[in-house]
Amino acid sequence: MNQTTTTSTTSPTTNIPIAFAKEYSHSQTVKIGCSDCKGCNKCCENMDNSIILNPYDMWQFTSTLKLSDGSYATYEILTSEDGPLELTSHEGLIMPNIKMVADDRFAHINPDRGVCPFLNAQGRCSIHPIRTGLCRLYPLGRNFYPDRLTYFILNEDLGCPAKNKSYVRIADWLEITDLDQYEAFQLKWHQIKLQTKAKMQDPQLSFETKKMLSIEFLNCFYKTPYPKDFYQEFYKRADAFIIQLAQNEA
Repeated sequence: MNQTTTTSTTSPTTNIPIAFAKEYSHSQTVKIGCSDCKGCNKCCENMDNSIILNPYDMWQFTSTLKLSDGSYATYEILTSEDGPLELTSHEGLIMPNIKMVADDRFAHINPDRGVCPFLNAQGRCSIHPIRTGLCRLYPLGRNFYPDRLTYFILNEDLGCPAKNKSYVRIADWLEITDLDQYEAFQLKWHQIKLQTKAKMQDPQLSFETKKMLSIEFLNCFYKTPYPKDFYQEFYKRADAFIIQLAQNEA
C-alpha cells in the first residue's frame, strides 16, 4: 500500500519509532477496553509537550470551555502564561499543546514533566466530553493513506498499562460524532501539515517568508475563532492557505 506518511512507525504522542502493527478501520473491534481507566491516569501524566491540538480541538475548547464570568475561553486566554496550553514548535510548525503542570496532589509524578492541567483531584479528566483527538485516540495510533486512514494498537512500551483489557469497537472508543466527517478532516489536516512542512524546509525560501508562513499557519487554523459550523469553515481556510503556500516564492 502506498502510504503518505510514516505514522505506522511512530507513536502519535511521542514520535518514538514503534514496530509495524495490524491495521483496523473504525468499525472493527480491538482489545483496548480498560474499565473506564478505573484507578489509573497514566496517560494524563509525564506527557511533556506531546498532546498537540488540531483545529477541531481548538474549536471545541473555545466553544465549550467557560470562564468564571460565563464567557467562553479564547485562544489568547488558553495560550496565556496561566492558561492550560502553550505554543511549541512541532517538526517546524508552531502549534498549541496541553501544558503539563506540577501538582502536589500527584506526588509520585516527576514535577519536571507534570500532569495534565485538566486532571481533577480524583485523577479523572475534567473535560472528558471535549478531550483532544490524541487523548481520544490513545492507546491507538493512526496510519494515513491518500484516501483513508487506519488505526493500530501501540505496542506495550507506549500503550496502555491496564491489565485484562476488553474488546471495544474503535468508533465507540473515540466517541466522535459523525466519525466519517471527522476522519475526512483528519486526512485534510494531515495533508496541510505535510505541505506546510515541505514548504518550510525549502532552502530557497527566505527566513522572512518562512516566518510569515509560520505565523499565518497559526493564525489561520488556531487563533482566528471558528463559527458554529467548524467543518465548512475549516475547508474554506484550508483551500485559501494552500493557495497561499503555492504563491509564496523565495
